[in-house]
Amino acid sequence: MNAQITGKVLVSLAIGAVCLWFAVREVQGEELRSALALFNPWYLIPLVLISLTIQVFRAWRWQIELSPLARLPFVLLWQVIAVAYMMINVLPVRLGEPVRPVLLSWKTSLTVPAILGNWVFEKMMDAAAMVLFIHLTLVITDLPAWANRASAFSLALFVALLGLVIGFWLGGPTFFDSIIGRFLPGRARASCLRILTSARDGLSILPDRRLVAVVFVVTLLLWSLPILSSYVLILAFGFDIPAAAAFVIFVAIGIGTALPHPPGMVGIFQIAAVTALGLFGVDKAEALAYGIILNALQLITLVLQGAIALPFVGIGLGRLTRAAVDQPA
Repeated sequence: MNAQITGKVLVSLAIGAVCLWFAVREVQGEELRSALALFNPWYLIPLVLISLTIQVFRAWRWQIELSPLARLPFVLLWQVIAVAYMMINVLPVRLGEPVRPVLLSWKTSLTVPAILGNWVFEKMMDAAAMVLFIHLTLVITDLPAWANRASAFSLALFVALLGLVIGFWLGGPTFFDSIIGRFLPGRARASCLRILTSARDGLSILPDRRLVAVVFVVTLLLWSLPILSSYVLILAFGFDIPAAAAFVIFVAIGIGTALPHPPGMVGIFQIAAVTALGLFGVDKAEALAYGIILNALQLITLVLQGAIALPFVGIGLGRLTRAAVDQPA
C-alpha cells in the first residue's frame, strides 16, 4: 500500500471516529439500550428483503447497461455486484470500487476500459437521480416558506438543465443554439458547449436512446429502495414522524458517503441519523439507535451476499484486495 492510499485510509478512519464521537456524545449507555429496545425485530423481514432487492436491481440495471457490449447472464452480474459491494464496504475510502470492473473483465471477454466507460455512464445516472431526490426532499419537507420557494426554484432549474442535456443529446449544437447558445457571449457559449458535449459523450455509451431512458427509470426505482428501507425502520422504532423523514435520512447518508469513510461507513450512518432525525424532534439516543441498526443492516446483508457469491466467482479475497489497492478507482 503506497503512501497516498495510506494517507487516505488514515483520513477516513479519522473522519469516521469524529463522526461517531459527535453521534454518541452526551448519550448514556442506559439511554442507548432503552432506545435499541424500541426496535421491533419483526421488521427485520421486510428490511432484509429490501436490502436483497437493492442488489437485484443493481445487477439488473448493469445487465441493461452492458447489453450493447455483451449479453451477460444475470446470475454472473449479481455475483460480481455482490462481491464488489462487499469489498467496497469492507475496505475504507471505497477502495473496493475497482473490484467490479476488474472482476467482470476476469470473468468475461470484456476489457476493463469498456467496463469503465459503462461505469462513468452509471455514475451520471446515479448523480442525476441523487440530485432529483435531494430536491424532492427539500420540496416535501416542512421548511420555512422562503426555503420552500427556493427549493421549488432549484428543482425547476435542475429539471430545465436536465432538459437541456437531453435536448443537446438528441439535437446537438443546433438545438443548443436555438434554445440558449445564441444568447450567450462567445466564451460562455464555448464553455457550456464543452460541458454538454461531455455529458452527451457519457450518454452515448448506450447507442439506443430507449435503453438510456430505461436505465434512468431503473435507477430511480433503485434509489427509491434505500428510502423505503429508511421508512420501514422508522416504523420499526415506532417514531411518530412524517414519511418525509426517510427522504432526509437518505440525503444525509448520501452526503456523508461522499466523504472519505472508514470500513462499513461506521460513524457516517450514525451522525447522519442523529442529524436527520433530530430535525424531526427525535431523541438523540433513539436517533443513534436507529443509525446503528440501519448501519448494521446494510453492512451485514452486503457482506453476507458477497460471502455467498465469492466461492462462485472462484477468486480469493487476497487477489481481489490487491486489485482494489493496485488500481485507483
